[in-house]
Amino acid sequence: MIYLMSDVHGDYQSFYKMLTKIKFSSGDNLYILGDVVDKGEENLRLLDFIRSSENMILIKGNHEYLFERYLQGTINAELWDACGGSVTREEVHQLSENEKEGYLAFLKSLPVYKILTVNGEKYFLTHSGYNADYDVLDSVTGLIDIKASVDQAVAADQERYLFSNDIHYLPAIIRFDKKIIVGHYPTLLLPEHGRATIYHGEKYIDVDTGNERRNEGGRLSCLRLDDGREFYV
Repeated sequence: MIYLMSDVHGDYQSFYKMLTKIKFSSGDNLYILGDVVDKGEENLRLLDFIRSSENMILIKGNHEYLFERYLQGTINAELWDACGGSVTREEVHQLSENEKEGYLAFLKSLPVYKILTVNGEKYFLTHSGYNADYDVLDSVTGLIDIKASVDQAVAADQERYLFSNDIHYLPAIIRFDKKIIVGHYPTLLLPEHGRATIYHGEKYIDVDTGNERRNEGGRLSCLRLDDGREFYV
């Protein structure tokens, strides 16, 4: 089975409960659409668990990107802390230089998207989804080639792409060549949805149900692509 989660944000306990709930096994695959670190209490424990699991694929989110930039020395502690990274940063300070280099190599290697075909449907899995400044249109179908568009956006400015919310403000005329599945933006905040359940829109699915906003009713979700079943913790 193929499962999707997103925006766990250092919540190892809820993540492990979800794996138990879905009866996750070695025959399954889990795609995590970014933001496993920051805002929570067990960031490196969660990240270590994921990177040591052969059937878990982490897609880069903006918080992994912030972690990467901090290790590179291109952002300071104040900026990372302002984005929710203070606990992760404190964990990082306990690491040896070799351990920091290992994390940096891992973070730099993370993909910004994966493409899957399940039951004949093509899915584009990514963290933020879309940057409206980089449209690549297929002249034959009239559809936006989302892979080519994201490749251009990331090449131009990876940070801007990973932080983008453009997919949630699309003109009706826009159509994509694949079904896009994202995290990044809690479904609690979507005006047309406004609750902690997976959002199924015409053009994209959002699986970030606000796990870091539990005081507002948020929770962790998981979507099984094979049959569309949803799980919540």
